[in-house]
Amino acid sequence: MSNRGKYLRAGLFSMVLPFAAALGGHAALASDSLPGDGIAPPANVNIGMFYNIFTDAGGVGAVRGGDYSQNTHISTDIVVGRYIRTFDVDGVLSGAQFYVPYVGFLGGQEAGISNIPGPYVPALGGQLPSYGAGHANLSHASGFAQPYLGLFSYLLNNPKTGTYGVVAPWIAPPLGTFNRNVNLSGSQNTWTYELELGFRTVLLGTPATQNLAIEMWSESYLFGANDRSAYVSPEVSANSIPPIYGVYNSLSGGLVPDSNPLQASAVIPASFHEQPSQEIRIYLPYEFAPSMGAFVAPGVFQSFGGKQTYNLQGGGKLDSGNRTEETQLRLIGSTFLSPTLQVMAIGEYDIAVHGGPLNRNVEIRLAKFF
Repeated sequence: MSNRGKYLRAGLFSMVLPFAAALGGHAALASDSLPGDGIAPPANVNIGMFYNIFTDAGGVGAVRGGDYSQNTHISTDIVVGRYIRTFDVDGVLSGAQFYVPYVGFLGGQEAGISNIPGPYVPALGGQLPSYGAGHANLSHASGFAQPYLGLFSYLLNNPKTGTYGVVAPWIAPPLGTFNRNVNLSGSQNTWTYELELGFRTVLLGTPATQNLAIEMWSESYLFGANDRSAYVSPEVSANSIPPIYGVYNSLSGGLVPDSNPLQASAVIPASFHEQPSQEIRIYLPYEFAPSMGAFVAPGVFQSFGGKQTYNLQGGGKLDSGNRTEETQLRLIGSTFLSPTLQVMAIGEYDIAVHGGPLNRNVEIRLAKFF
């Protein structure tokens, strides 16, 4: 990472993404590499960072298909503190880093349900009419997510051409705030292992002048099991119960519900399992004021896998419906306010999600070098 114009460049990879949680799921926190993070910082510096991320979802995507259930409100304010220390190891720029997020849920949380089937009642002729659209009230508990500890090494480090390559392993022990009795929790209480790879090079211009670069990131995840978990089914209500159900109940002595909630919340002890997942990020940062480290960068994010299941106590396996399959567009702007203080603003917009909420995110990141 060059120190042009006395402005340090933040080679600061990974932090926390807003969680992807739908019915019965826990918060799944992941590393999030941002443009400029691929530029190697100087050796023997300390970097303190603060993130504030606001995320809001107004729809939930089915596991497969393009339909999104409305009547959804899943909103969080996530605050992250992070520390990075760089050093030299046999001529290779390396470092260690640590961060911990706090997840705060904003107001009531609910996920839309596109169609609630009617009950099957043989005494009334079998399958009854659908209740139609509705929503699930999601119980939630704010708290600290799992802390992440990582190392990194820049195996490619050529400031003259603006070409860098970094490898960064991470580990997150199950030490966050976890509440097995709620749908949405600050932590999912599993050992998490991550391998992060980054590459950046200048495409047009030079690192000392206005330039256009490409920056690519890969994050691969493995997860342990949470044997102290539970499958939490939410309270479900219909938006409008058809009048026919009042007729059915008057004839049947109340065999089918004609008032909300249609389903009460329930907790079933279980072990939680998440399959491996993969994330890809590609950015095209355009640096228009090199002396201030100022750039704008469009980007795209894609994740795969991460199927979440529960092995129920007493037998049986349930698919939670949650995945980490998301396509997201991003726009980032950044500059240095002083030689040692960087500010970055990030906007993120989901265009497709399978098995999770459709998020709209706004984030501010501050970095202080000392």
